[in-house]
Amino acid sequence: MTSNQILQLNALSTAASAVGMLAFRGTLYRLFGLDSPVFLDVIAIGLLIYAAALVAVARAPLVGRRALMAFTFADGLWVAASALVLLLFWNELAPLARILVIAAAVVVDVFAMLQFRAAGGLGGRVSQTA
Repeated sequence: MTSNQILQLNALSTAASAVGMLAFRGTLYRLFGLDSPVFLDVIAIGLLIYAAALVAVARAPLVGRRALMAFTFADGLWVAASALVLLLFWNELAPLARILVIAAAVVVDVFAMLQFRAAGGLGGRVSQTA
């Protein structure tokens, strides 16, 4: 899988998650122990912006190491934030919300690892295939 394909797939997954969040905004917030859907709406809009950035970079003929590492770092932050949410708000989250947070974190971590590998890891050689 090329770097471009990894970013495109990440963008598709990210956008699908955001659309799902917006589609179920009337019920989803309750599962997360929130009083209104506004916070999740803001996250969904942020995810759509992130997906657009992924698509924009993926359109380049060659995706640079810096871009791959930036997306790897951002995805790593998402995984860390997910763990923090689970630790701090476990009792407020409905069981389905816990599953959603964990599942999303696993998917995002897979993309982070693929991007890191495509960027050449810590060695710095960008590969065309991952």
